[in-house]
Amino acid sequence: MQDPNTIPQEKSTQSTRPTFLWKQRRRSFQYAWKGICYAFRTQHNMWLHSAAAVLAIALGITLHISGENWLIILLCIGLVVALELINTAIETLADHLHPGRDPHIGLVKDLAAAAVLVAAVISFIIGCWIFGPGLIALLG
Repeated sequence: MQDPNTIPQEKSTQSTRPTFLWKQRRRSFQYAWKGICYAFRTQHNMWLHSAAAVLAIALGITLHISGENWLIILLCIGLVVALELINTAIETLADHLHPGRDPHIGLVKDLAAAAVLVAAVISFIIGCWIFGPGLIALLG
């Protein structure tokens, strides 16, 4: 009888890990792109976040912000967009599983939307901190 605390040794010399195939990776990226396109087609907030991202990029170029500030701005843009995609996924799944009104489903959707809002507000504050001095100098 084998000790339950020991890890059994593989009897085969062949690996049981799945093989890496470029075709499967390409398909994964196609699915991800399909999700991004869906969000842009159906979510008005994604349009607003995109407009804010374009404005932030334009301000960064105009004000010649530092490399470190570019990284911060890009991180903020990526965070807000990623959270909006997650929010869209949660809302879409919730609406599919429970099309009627349900207070628990509503709470889950509200919490997901709140996560996007927190990231967007913090990103706005960071944007003011990064762009504020340059805008004041440019306009003042």
